[in-house]
Amino acid sequence: MKYAQQIIRFKYAVLSVILIMTLMMAYFMKDLRVNADVLSYLPDDDPSAMLFNRIGDAFGGNSTVIVGLSGSNVFEEDMLQKVKEITDSIRRVEGVGYVTSLTNVINIRGSDFGIEIGRLIDEFDIPSDQEILDSLKAYTLSKEMYRGNLVSEDATATLIAAKIRNGYNHAEVVGEIREKLSGLPYQEMIHYGGMPHTLYELSNIILRDIRNIIPFAFLLISIVLLAGFRKMRGVILPMATVLIAIIWTMGLIALLGFELTMLTNIIPVIMLAVGSAYAIHVVNAVTAEKQQNPANALRRAVSYIIIPVFLAAVTTILGFLSFIAGSYLLMIREFGVFSAIGILFSMVLSVTFIPAIMALFKQHEKKLEKVARNNFFDLAPEFLSGIVLHHKKPLLAVWLVLIIASIMGITQIERRVDLVDYFKKDNVVRQGEKLLTEKFHGSNPLYVSIKGDVQDPDVLKLMEETQDFMKEFEYIPYSQSVADLIKQMNDVMEEGEIIPDDPTKIIQLWFLLDGQEIMDQLVSPDLSEGLIQAYVSSVELDVLREIEDSFDQWVETHSTEQHQVAYTGIPVMLKRLDESIISSQTYSLSIATILVIIMVSMLLGSFRKGLIAIVPIGITLIILFGIMGMTGIPLDIATV
Repeated sequence: MKYAQQIIRFKYAVLSVILIMTLMMAYFMKDLRVNADVLSYLPDDDPSAMLFNRIGDAFGGNSTVIVGLSGSNVFEEDMLQKVKEITDSIRRVEGVGYVTSLTNVINIRGSDFGIEIGRLIDEFDIPSDQEILDSLKAYTLSKEMYRGNLVSEDATATLIAAKIRNGYNHAEVVGEIREKLSGLPYQEMIHYGGMPHTLYELSNIILRDIRNIIPFAFLLISIVLLAGFRKMRGVILPMATVLIAIIWTMGLIALLGFELTMLTNIIPVIMLAVGSAYAIHVVNAVTAEKQQNPANALRRAVSYIIIPVFLAAVTTILGFLSFIAGSYLLMIREFGVFSAIGILFSMVLSVTFIPAIMALFKQHEKKLEKVARNNFFDLAPEFLSGIVLHHKKPLLAVWLVLIIASIMGITQIERRVDLVDYFKKDNVVRQGEKLLTEKFHGSNPLYVSIKGDVQDPDVLKLMEETQDFMKEFEYIPYSQSVADLIKQMNDVMEEGEIIPDDPTKIIQLWFLLDGQEIMDQLVSPDLSEGLIQAYVSSVELDVLREIEDSFDQWVETHSTEQHQVAYTGIPVMLKRLDESIISSQTYSLSIATILVIIMVSMLLGSFRKGLIAIVPIGITLIILFGIMGMTGIPLDIATV
């Protein structure tokens, strides 16, 4: 009882420290920022993530925001003027590296003087004659470089693709693009796609959820507390405690320089649901003691309840800390760490703030009246305990059926890593991705890096061979490299659409490509590395597995001392994410289970009691996963 006595004795000091801490952390909360960019939380030591980031630095960005424009016919003067207007608007956004559209894309064709390298459409002289436009349409759709990439096969939609430079906040760049385009009078024709836009929408959803869900959760829990305690003290004390803990946690996140992610943004809700329980236990224990004997009730209650509250908090903290193991994304680890810290704050405040406040107003102890035990919260426990004690076998049979059904449901759990799944069907992200998958080649970039002298015929032929290999997969219908440009130029020279064997011939063709914007996206400045760019039209796990298995084998068999082949991209990152979900779930559950058994066994002095304590947790998890499988709720970044 010594701890309780000290809290009561130094109540003013305790409350003063809590007040100072709360004001300080509330001040730091002003620096909270949202970062929904999942890719910014890739681990620094993962080879694929390292290559992905290096490609972004070397080739003008590795993330592409896509703006689609749909209509009855792209090849009309009015539509092409719209394409130019959108292209120009995006170009002026800080953080945008390269913009590619019908009005500025490179075009290689023959002329009376040999090879002519220019633009497919002169953005300063867009044709107005429909006959010329129809001819342009036929020519564009005949070229694999444009068809399905910049213009749909039915010519009813076109894309403007912008690369975002590394080092810029993707959500902020997309936000500025959206703002610039919001003033255009043809909004219904504009669609948005690509990972940066998905992350931008996620940022908005995170902020909206924080504004909407937290007050709703607060109200709901307050109503339950009021119904249970039937006095405002039973509502105010627990909710004030958990709100202070939330302020401390969010302030600490900002103070340490971390940002809110699609996971850490739900920490306040978790704390309202879980952290409030400790405060409720303390208030309930004190209330019960006062009902029996008001004299020294606070001291007795705190002395009794502190161990159960400590046990409950420690087991929960260990569960959250177990996310550190096996997590591929750093934001999952951050979620585990800060959730654990939030629960720790809730526990500490429950056994300090509440006793100190109650001690401050201890004069109310004598005025407390006994309340008749006739409401649901009093009668339900007695009713349930009666059922448990007198109907053991039927209850065990029911639980056995539930467990068996849940185990069957677990076999049906899906694993998903597509962030688009988080949006409703009418969301702009869903609509944009629908356009990209139905009429274009998708929006998830896949990169193959080939190191070597890119003017060497052998290197260019290796690029060509790699691209032919990529075409074998129906979800990678098209890829682009400098080898394509060399082949086109050679074909214009009427020497066949092939890579010339003569290095001198390649250098001559290369000279004509110097200064073209597209070259900065395909070859390094020192010509020691070439990049093959492609888009994957699906992120189904079967597709991601096939990409990893097939490309691993290709890289292994085609890398030599002279030519090093490597691949990366969004599909690779998503595959790593899927592996992380499984490993994180396995490691975290295993570690949490072991730690809970050890902790409870040590505190209760019995290994048997430790095992008994884990049984309801284990059964709950089995039923939880079973419900997920039966209802089609996938195991993904959020549900893990």
